[in-house]
Amino acid sequence: MNFLLQKLTLFCFVLSTLFLSVSVDEASAGFGITPPYVKNTSLTRNSVYEQQILLVRSDTSVAQKAEIVVDAPDIEDWIVIAEGSEIKIPQGVQKVPMTVKITVPGDAPFDEYKGSIRIRTLPDDDQVAPGAVSISLGALVDIELSVIDKQIKDFRVRRISAPDLNEGSKFAWLFFPGKIRFSMMIENTGNVNVAPSRVEFRIYDRSGKALLEETENIGRIKKIKPYVTETVVAEIPTRLPAGGYIARYTIYNGDEVKQEGDLSLNILPEGTLQMAGFGFFGLSLSHKVSVLLPIFSLIIAGIYVWHYRRKMKDVSR
Repeated sequence: MNFLLQKLTLFCFVLSTLFLSVSVDEASAGFGITPPYVKNTSLTRNSVYEQQILLVRSDTSVAQKAEIVVDAPDIEDWIVIAEGSEIKIPQGVQKVPMTVKITVPGDAPFDEYKGSIRIRTLPDDDQVAPGAVSISLGALVDIELSVIDKQIKDFRVRRISAPDLNEGSKFAWLFFPGKIRFSMMIENTGNVNVAPSRVEFRIYDRSGKALLEETENIGRIKKIKPYVTETVVAEIPTRLPAGGYIARYTIYNGDEVKQEGDLSLNILPEGTLQMAGFGFFGLSLSHKVSVLLPIFSLIIAGIYVWHYRRKMKDVSR
């Protein structure tokens, strides 16, 4: 009996030791993903949506690879992993990106779709050292998509800036204003191409109390594709002289104000920077008329002379 008791005690000790060692190894070799989902509830037919997921591990001492399996029977053909079905995680690297690309067919039913992406880490046979031990861990990415019959035109302003510019310049009687290049990092949160409809500037003196000029962008702002974040530029004329100013900007989406705030604006003397100002389209209305009126007058006079000569030829016949 004592012999059996000793054997049982030894077995329990070995089993508990083994369990603790495995638990410690798993804890030290943790693996996770962020974010743990691919979610978009505003897709339309022919939409293309990409989302990046970071594969993160705590133990970087060994080379691994992540095995990717898509489990979404209804929409499996829509989903592509840009890096492929196996993603290398080299030794010493903690974070590796995985890009999930969703392409909605043109005839996709308007409905909700769910699925998942299974991720499992394995030893990288090409790089792992002989005799090295690597624990296999995994994670699950939830997929939630909706294809809707509705256009959503919306965006979020992530960042803005306005670099220094030259003051305007004169040529003969014409004044060509300086060009403010107002940069905006825009995230398209809708499902159609979008851009700010207009940008307004109210420019004050350095104290921010005296309003000196009200102006807005000339020309259209480049549109951004759905679900993409990109920097676009609004070109805004100013007729103010060189100096330091406070500009209060307002960014619109249609009639909706998406963002407003203050920024410092530095206008430098003419020719300081190798940057062009506005051309003809930046001229005031009166200056545009003063340029176009003589041109139109010459065109009309030319047409009149042409008709007169043609008429005289017909008479002489």
